[in-house]
Amino acid sequence: MDRRSIVQFTHKADNFLEIGNSAYKQWVFRYTFLELEKDLGIKGDVSTDILFRDGEFKIKGKIVSRDDGVVAGISEIKYFLVDADPNFRPRLKGSFNIDFRVKDGDLVKKGDVIMEIEADAHDLLAVERVVLNLLMRMSSIATFTRKVVDLVKDYDVLIVPTRKTLWGLLDKKAVLIGGGGTHRINLSDAVILKDTHLDVLKRDFDDVFARIEKSENNFRFLEIEVDNAVEMNNVAKKFAELAKSKKLDSIGVIMMDNMSSADVSDAMKDAKGQEYYNDVLFEASGDITERNALEYAKSGVDLISMGCLTRSVPNFDMGMEIVK
Repeated sequence: MDRRSIVQFTHKADNFLEIGNSAYKQWVFRYTFLELEKDLGIKGDVSTDILFRDGEFKIKGKIVSRDDGVVAGISEIKYFLVDADPNFRPRLKGSFNIDFRVKDGDLVKKGDVIMEIEADAHDLLAVERVVLNLLMRMSSIATFTRKVVDLVKDYDVLIVPTRKTLWGLLDKKAVLIGGGGTHRINLSDAVILKDTHLDVLKRDFDDVFARIEKSENNFRFLEIEVDNAVEMNNVAKKFAELAKSKKLDSIGVIMMDNMSSADVSDAMKDAKGQEYYNDVLFEASGDITERNALEYAKSGVDLISMGCLTRSVPNFDMGMEIVK
């Protein structure tokens, strides 16, 4: 595989983040059905109960974009309201008919209709906030990710999230829809040896790699965090040695954490002249935002991981209006 294909394999686990995957479906369940139960509380939607009897009105609502951006969360809403077992939502009385006007990843403008939903008034008004919260959260992340991806489009680098997420795998799915990757899905998905691991061993990389060599290391990737160019060079050489001796069954990745863009650039210039370069992937991480992502992309790293993709994104506003 060429370098780009390897990066896509290691850090873009798109097949995992589909409704058909039970692990991902659990996350969707958590932020739809369980959120609905919490929202209904003990007594249900008392506001709607005051005005309408069950089955008195069948209404149609439209979800309208109040901003420009990238839509995400369509497949999750379809599962929540259409495809899932109705027994998951025992407090809703009927079915939902949805006319999806866009699909995940589509660009919309302020005022565009994203979907129309027809249902009993009690049901539609009960799910309104859960639907909007999910669409707004995922679309906010997808839109911001697309902005960063467009900033670095002239460089062969994959923008990926960290595990600094509020909504777990839904946040990672939103980054994916925005044009980024996924990085590690969970703690069992791939190996990342961070400062908290390395400091226990007093940052003795000979000891670290001796332990790796003796372990089962067949994962999508095995990543080690370094703090400076000297550590990067030493770790890269050890990765290459293990790869050549067939003692490493994972792709080796080096994460340069909290290094300035200038220091990363200098380290990458040196790395590209070394024999180990083709055996290792390189990632920049730590305090990278849309303001400095381009400088890191210019350095030649394969990956840029950014906690801000899922931690502090601008809000993508949406609202529901009743179709009269």
